[in-house]
Amino acid sequence: MGNLIAAADQDDIVALAERATTEAMRRRAQVLLLYDQGLTTQEVAEQVELSASRSRYWRRRYLFEGMQIFAGSELESSPDAKESPNEENPDLQLLPENVPPEESEENEHLPEGEPQPEYSPVSLAELRQRYPANLRQAEHRRDLALELFDASQSIHHLPEDMRRLLEVSALLQYLTENQEDKNSTKSGYLFILSHPLTDLTEDENKLVETILASLHGKTGIPASPAEREQILSPSEHEALTLAALLRIADGIDTSRTQATGITSFEISPKKLVILVNGPQAKTDARKATKSSKLWTRLYGQKISVQAAYQLDREPDERLKELLGKTKPGIEPEDDLAEAGRKVMGYHFAQMLLHEAGTRLGEDIEELHDMRVATRRMRAAFEVFGEAFDRKAVKTHLKGLRATGRALGRVRDLDVFMEKAKQYLESVPQEQRSGLDPLLSLWDLERQEDREKMLVYLDSEDYSTFKRKFLKFVSTPGMGAKKIDPIIPNQVNLVTPILVYTRLAAVRSFGPLLKSATIEQLHALRIEFKKLRYTVEFFSEVLGKETKDLITDIKKLQDHLGDLNDADVACSILRQFIDSWEANQVHLPIVDRENPEPVVAYLASKHAERYFLTTTFEEAWQGFDKPETRSRIASAVSIL
Repeated sequence: MGNLIAAADQDDIVALAERATTEAMRRRAQVLLLYDQGLTTQEVAEQVELSASRSRYWRRRYLFEGMQIFAGSELESSPDAKESPNEENPDLQLLPENVPPEESEENEHLPEGEPQPEYSPVSLAELRQRYPANLRQAEHRRDLALELFDASQSIHHLPEDMRRLLEVSALLQYLTENQEDKNSTKSGYLFILSHPLTDLTEDENKLVETILASLHGKTGIPASPAEREQILSPSEHEALTLAALLRIADGIDTSRTQATGITSFEISPKKLVILVNGPQAKTDARKATKSSKLWTRLYGQKISVQAAYQLDREPDERLKELLGKTKPGIEPEDDLAEAGRKVMGYHFAQMLLHEAGTRLGEDIEELHDMRVATRRMRAAFEVFGEAFDRKAVKTHLKGLRATGRALGRVRDLDVFMEKAKQYLESVPQEQRSGLDPLLSLWDLERQEDREKMLVYLDSEDYSTFKRKFLKFVSTPGMGAKKIDPIIPNQVNLVTPILVYTRLAAVRSFGPLLKSATIEQLHALRIEFKKLRYTVEFFSEVLGKETKDLITDIKKLQDHLGDLNDADVACSILRQFIDSWEANQVHLPIVDRENPEPVVAYLASKHAERYFLTTTFEEAWQGFDKPETRSRIASAVSIL
């Protein structure tokens, strides 16, 4: 196969070149066969006795229309010809049969209603002037395609001069699309077919033709990488690459609003995540993902286009105010409900600020911070919950739990993988591959959970939760209980009660610690977390001792958190080893892998769990002492 004719068309075109019933059709087929052999336009024109522009015209028509350019053609009978060649080759009858016959190739008629094209070269500037496109739309798609080109450079490795051909193709693509003025579109289409651009060399003109043909689905591509390497020439591969980028760019502007833009990229050899924003981002992102199949087939890299967070079509002043805050802004005289609303509003903004980074996935701390924000909002409902009507906030709590679940599994695997890699730093280099089966499984599970997380973040449920929660945290009095005036309800009156209640819940575990179970220590960790969040929520109105107090609480919370992580890791590793052993039983002995490295890691986790359990009482004694209680008393006395 050469560089022009599709494999499926080869035999038909050879037959037409030899036995078409009209000289015009035979010559047309000969033009394609000569181009397919690699001849230049001038050489083709001389051999078939046509002008160079006419030869080029039929090459371009084939690229855009395929076998439709032979519509109505019949083959002369021959001893080995089939009785019904057109039934065997339906591609030869794709256009109506009443297309006017051609008396000669140089003067043949175009289908009725289409102007006879001219054949002189034209510059890109002249093309813009003759067919004024919606430049805003064309240039927006061009800019998107160039951003994609630059971001994927490490994958396609195309030279810089290909960017110029990408720009030209973006404009010509626009002229070949269906627009409101269909007659203008049709004449523009034929104009492109018959006019070489003076800005480009003949090879560049050919490449642009191939790009445009690929956009119209006229160029197939083998599924197998080996077949692609064997069949596709370097220039064809370049053209398909640029066409693939244009398809994705076109998908990103499916809404035709030019309002969807690219925010950022996350790229790896196997996956490219494109984060987009704008009022129609979700719709455009879905279409762009579907439009990426050509790219995936070329490079084996999956494309995922995702919508970044955007609350409303127009900037929301309530949201802008929340995002601009550096602290909740609690005042001593605030009612408890309004203080809680400020705290939840502040952490809601923190959640949104880290959403784009969580979607992108380049920095695992973005996901961590987003998850922490959701946890703090849930904790705020526990701290301030008595000030709100339970029914009024039920849907908000449901949304927070769903968001926490979506983020939690991915974050947990981040922690497990990070700690496993830290462990590997402590073992000899030659033993570090021993955990590869475990890390590979976790990485696969993380990818699957991340996909589920992104589906949730793109869901209508999540959008609804954000919209309703913004209204809740921005509307004073919404959902608040009616409080009896004689019941303490102001921050300066209630805070000491709330802090000491949480402290009492923590200290109640003291007598249990000498014989505490893992489950009891987990419960104590939760109570420490509640105490810490309560002190943090009111830190703006508490005394200067609060900072050191939070540090002390965090030390105990982190100790118990590491214990919980070690305990969960022990359980997961035991399950992994059991499953791994069960799977290996069915393998030949020589193919079985040694479980010793994973068993050694499990042993280290058991040792870590034991150490953290046995050393906690000492850490507790450093916290539960008169000095700590005195610090708490000083912090709340300012109220």
